[in-house]
Amino acid sequence: MDRRKFLKISSIFGATPLFARSDERLFFKFPSKPFEYYHLKSPKPKFKVMLIGGIHGNEMGAYKAADMLVNATLKKGELLIIPRSNFTSILADVRGYNGDMNRKFAYISKRDPDYHYVELLKSAILEYRPDVLISMHDGYGFNIENKRAWGQSVVIDEFRYKNFNLFNEANFVKNHANIYLKRKLGLINTRTFTSHIHDEQKKALTGWCLKHGIKAFCIEASKQLPSLKEKVRTHLIMLREFFKLYDIQIEELNEMIKNPSKFMDNSMPLITLKINNKVYKYHANKKIKVPKGSEIEIVSISGPRGAFAIPLGVNLNWKTFHARYLNINIKNDFVKKFSIKIRS
Repeated sequence: MDRRKFLKISSIFGATPLFARSDERLFFKFPSKPFEYYHLKSPKPKFKVMLIGGIHGNEMGAYKAADMLVNATLKKGELLIIPRSNFTSILADVRGYNGDMNRKFAYISKRDPDYHYVELLKSAILEYRPDVLISMHDGYGFNIENKRAWGQSVVIDEFRYKNFNLFNEANFVKNHANIYLKRKLGLINTRTFTSHIHDEQKKALTGWCLKHGIKAFCIEASKQLPSLKEKVRTHLIMLREFFKLYDIQIEELNEMIKNPSKFMDNSMPLITLKINNKVYKYHANKKIKVPKGSEIEIVSISGPRGAFAIPLGVNLNWKTFHARYLNINIKNDFVKKFSIKIRS
């Protein structure tokens, strides 16, 4: 944990919905959603590996597996982990709250609410320049049973791209991971640059990385696996095989694979509010009555790394707004932990 670093960005939009007359409304201020990355480095690492989770917000196996490794003891190698690259979509539990982020790497408008997050992710990748980047996802179905399904697969953009032999590494990971998996992995080659079948992949993270000289793979657990535990376990097994190729050793990895639930932080968040300049802290359901015209600021949400506050019925990109009343869900990623109801 002493190696983790934080980049926090300011909100993209401040907006005021017309929910009530100005003399009756409450004013709300929410904190910026963090863009967090975690750097783990052993003495004299041979390779640098970068893990990206959460580009699609409803693929919890991917970002939970990445997040789990943040607390790991790294014995060999170097890791940069960005578990929640699309935190807004994770909190909303949808693929893309502002559209599919994984189609925004070739080009993104500065007016897009995802713009700063995508640009921060690009900057981190280009600054770090890993030996390999692994984009983590949960896809539908089981590829080995249905070639049109993306679940349970290792995905490459080409058999070979310039000096990167993508097939050999992906095939190694698939074959060795399958020894430990009940639901076996397939291998998908999208032929991103030599065919028009998957032109959309040119806009995706791995396609963008390859164009910028960075070796990249995508790994997919299946959304149809019976539990979050099985999704996380599938990701960790695939990562273990990549780690063998890149001389990464994690002390707890086998125990994480055996019992993923033991390493997931499900603790209760704590929210700190400032109401008319007075500070209050809550960690359970609460109904709050305030005077008309009050100012309510969410000062902080502490607890699990996935803890944040979500205003119901309000655009999640907004940082400041007025409303007559508000229900706020305090979540740990996609799981609601408790709610705060504020009325005047």
